Amino acid sequence: MSTNDRIVRNRGWIAALLVALGAPQALIGLWALLAPTNFYRDFGPGGGWVSALGAYDEHLVRDVGSLFVGLGVLMIVAAVRGRRTLTLTAVAVWLIFAVPHAIYHFLNLGPYSTADAVANAATLAWTLVGALIVLALLRTPAPAPAGPPAPADGARIAGVPDGRGGALTRYAFWYSRRHYGTVVGPTRVFAHHPLLLGGYGTLELAVERADRVDPKLKILAELKAATLTGCDFCIDIGAKLGRDHGVSDRQMREFLFYRESDAFSPLERLVIDYAAAMTRTPVEVPDELFAQLREHFDDAQLVELTAVIATENFRGRFNWALGLGSEGFAEGLPTPPRETAGAA
Repeated sequence: MSTNDRIVRNRGWIAALLVALGAPQALIGLWALLAPTNFYRDFGPGGGWVSALGAYDEHLVRDVGSLFVGLGVLMIVAAVRGRRTLTLTAVAVWLIFAVPHAIYHFLNLGPYSTADAVANAATLAWTLVGALIVLALLRTPAPAPAGPPAPADGARIAGVPDGRGGALTRYAFWYSRRHYGTVVGPTRVFAHHPLLLGGYGTLELAVERADRVDPKLKILAELKAATLTGCDFCIDIGAKLGRDHGVSDRQMREFLFYRESDAFSPLERLVIDYAAAMTRTPVEVPDELFAQLREHFDDAQLVELTAVIATENFRGRFNWALGLGSEGFAEGLPTPPRETAGAA
């Protein structure tokens, strides 16, 4: 389906109504399908809503159960997919069943007590009113397209602006603001593709929460990968995070000459060497270097450190290719310069 078929306005309310209609329908249907005698005898708040209207017919009860399950699943799928055509089809099919079903029961409330009759009528009315509300929400015109937003300076793709996108995009924007004070450019660009946004966001969250390696060592490794891939955004935000995790101004200024600088400990130099080796094209990590790392890190820590560097390589190449540059996180702070991977 085209992206034009996506429900934009009122999607959350529409999905909630579809689930509120479909889920009970599917559950009631499973009851009738799997336990028809019990359903015939006990359905309703006080029981007897079905048995009051005629003799038991197992075939008929199971068929009705299958119909209910099918309708319920259709409504839930429409809620999840969020597509206008599918939602209209689901609600139309729902009403084809629900309207004559409700009319029949409205005209046959005589066998019930007053309380059961009111409850029965209210339940049936909800199945109609809920579906009609969905149709009304679908008819609400979507906001007029304002044209594609202009990309940020140097960017090749404009990020998704505030107010666009679904629940996942809104959550990602909220998370970015909470951690960085703004929605960063890569998050806005990833929001064009919610599936990738979710997958990449999960990776980032896992890398962020991993805590078996000293955060300062990981920042230094990330900065090395960032300078070698030439990612201005990564260097910018990395310098800010480095300051937060104890990387000194002197280390930033002398980062390009870390091997000769006594501002770096032997372990810090070793970790930066590993990041440089991983960022070369092709990757070239000598056995001797890895053996030295093993003297300081166990297997889980080596996996974490390697994942951090590999993720930074992904960030750097993604951001560089799409022109996502510095956003001023390290304004006023010393930052390491770009390098070339071949010189690492």
